[in-house]
Amino acid sequence: MSINQNQDRIDKTDVVVIGGGIIGTATAWNLAKRNKRVKLFEKGSLAGEQSSRNWGSIRSQRRSAAEFPIMLEGIRIWETLENDLKADLDWRQEGHIRLCYSQKMLEWAEEWVPIGRENGLDTSVLTPRECQKLLPQYSAKGLLGALFTSTDGCAEPLKVTTALARSASQCSAQIIEYCAVLQILTENGKASGVISEQGETHADAVIVTSGVWTSRLLKPLGIFHPSLWVRASAARTKPLDFDMRKMVSWGHCAFRQRPDKSLTLAVAEHGCHDLMLDSFRYGAAYLKLAQQNYDFLRFSFGKLMFDDLKGRFRDFTRRENRTLDPIPDHAALERAVKAFAVEYPTAKPLKLSRSWAGWIDYMPDAIPVLGEVPNLPGLFIGAGFSGGGFGMGPISGKILSDLVCDGYTPYPIKPLSPSRFQRQ
Repeated sequence: MSINQNQDRIDKTDVVVIGGGIIGTATAWNLAKRNKRVKLFEKGSLAGEQSSRNWGSIRSQRRSAAEFPIMLEGIRIWETLENDLKADLDWRQEGHIRLCYSQKMLEWAEEWVPIGRENGLDTSVLTPRECQKLLPQYSAKGLLGALFTSTDGCAEPLKVTTALARSASQCSAQIIEYCAVLQILTENGKASGVISEQGETHADAVIVTSGVWTSRLLKPLGIFHPSLWVRASAARTKPLDFDMRKMVSWGHCAFRQRPDKSLTLAVAEHGCHDLMLDSFRYGAAYLKLAQQNYDFLRFSFGKLMFDDLKGRFRDFTRRENRTLDPIPDHAALERAVKAFAVEYPTAKPLKLSRSWAGWIDYMPDAIPVLGEVPNLPGLFIGAGFSGGGFGMGPISGKILSDLVCDGYTPYPIKPLSPSRFQRQ
């Protein structure tokens, strides 16, 4: 569809949601349940990018102080979500474990235990023997201990986002795929709608939940959203010959076992930043974060920078740009396969059935942007989740719905406000 088609068409709705990932569909679902007229625009397919490419981890463990109280409520939502959506989401609440092979990592785990317990979690540091009881096939070779929270869980990302969209539609929300939003409209100092490939849509509120694309949508409005893209790789294995506890495990590699006994497998503590123009625009703000993660982050220079220089990423209407499909780091995934063999020596050698990558929208402080934009009433952001967006999806959708419908939310979102990045 060309940019000029249907531009004479003007619609009216209560709320426009931009982005069809888990944050956007959860927001549309919550709004529709409260009888708001909602139109959700997705430039490609629902969950086409990071919302179908993540590991499926849902954790409160080791969340930042700004996220932690929100995620506690988020876990409670996950506990009833399958029933609320009337869908099988492969939800398993069997815990999240972080294996510690160094004294520094063990101290990192021990310092967080009182925080979790003060907030009602059964978080504990397990001994190597306790880890082997939890994971009978695990060797525990070189292990000093592990941080474990039993109430954390996991689910299948694509199933969740699809079910949220379906339930939103059943509540009368309009879910529009393959329709890019080209511009956010303002009138009298307030967000007033959008121009999409279907034409103009007027609304009382506009919610931007568009992941790595968010800064490009906000920039014409003079809104500073300094997110950078980090590429993470994962793979699916052939089914194992034994059942494991259905949780997310982080050690030399990271994984969760699906119901068919296959694994979603990734390299623990590994990411790649593909350099682009924004890397130099926003790079200074990321120096502290880069230093903290120096051992786990690498950089590449190539196609992404070239495409950005050509302006490709500013053109939402080109079909080939609708879904980002980065190349996975195959060498890193092979290291993950070897790491799994060390940790689980009795398992047959893993065989990968497919691999993929996705770009995560990181913020300089590694926590989300969630709330109304200062000085532009009616414009809300739910983006920059920095790798933790899947688990926070349902609670974020509720928070954004609260803000639109009630003008406030009972959850402590002030540390996540978009105002923290706005230039004075």
